[in-house]
Amino acid sequence: MVEELLVSLNREGKVHFHSPQLQIPDPPDCTCVNRSGAQVALEVAEVVCQDAARLNAQGHDVMRLWNPGDLAIHITHRLGEKDKKTYHGGPYAEAVACLFTDEPMLTVAQATSELNVQQFGPFRQLTSGFLVFSYDPGSKLYPVIGLRFQQ
Repeated sequence: MVEELLVSLNREGKVHFHSPQLQIPDPPDCTCVNRSGAQVALEVAEVVCQDAARLNAQGHDVMRLWNPGDLAIHITHRLGEKDKKTYHGGPYAEAVACLFTDEPMLTVAQATSELNVQQFGPFRQLTSGFLVFSYDPGSKLYPVIGLRFQQ
């Protein structure tokens, strides 16, 4: 997933990261190199409704309807978790949260509308974050929404 994220981010001109590597021990989940040649920590997490996932695993066919504000609350929680971790292998010039979602009832348009007016943080370690959607055959990319962080 990280390689696909980097391809999508680089193609959209949002960043220029390359050379992803698993970080052992984690966290971070992996590292890469930025345009300046500095090490970047990448933390990956899923944006998913745990209740719906649990019910589907039990054989129920349910989907979460994301109401306005739900996504921002969920992302705030995930980012807070990632920011609290102690990262190994640093120092890192950047710490980036890569949140992935495959929620069937959450559209890129809906997420963009909600997240474009939302700021997250402040954070102690995280410097940026992105929400990545499932592969879109039309664009041949994984749609990416940059998350706005407080300075």
